[in-house]
Amino acid sequence: MDFDSYRKIKAITGAIIYGYLHKDFWRKVRRKKSVQIKGSTYHFLSPHFNYKEAPAPLSVLGIGIIFHISPATAFRLKNCARKQKLLEVKKNYGAVIPNKKAMELCLDYNDKPNNIVFVEGNYRFQLIDTICPLFLFKRRQKLKT
Repeated sequence: MDFDSYRKIKAITGAIIYGYLHKDFWRKVRRKKSVQIKGSTYHFLSPHFNYKEAPAPLSVLGIGIIFHISPATAFRLKNCARKQKLLEVKKNYGAVIPNKKAMELCLDYNDKPNNIVFVEGNYRFQLIDTICPLFLFKRRQKLKT
């Protein structure tokens, strides 16, 4: 961080939050060997797996709960960090929904929020974005007293 970074405080804050949770996700995967998030299971691949280059699924709803901020604020922080090229964000979508009206009726009985979006000429569920930070955390050197 330097003096110019203070002008981009939202982007840096978003990058730090998402970068820390990315590192924490892969730490938990390594410890448990598999992690389940919203119906999808992520397995730890091999001992030579480089988590720094692998994206992790990070939800704005989960970040809002962890840091006591609104999902809209979590989304804005993610977008600011993405625009400053501190994060790489990949949008994920589910399978094609053949009948949108019938699916909306079914979702009325579901307690989890599901977003139906129009992508690539079809209606699909919007899944959790996968995020990969484009910076590295460094351990601070011990200060001599």
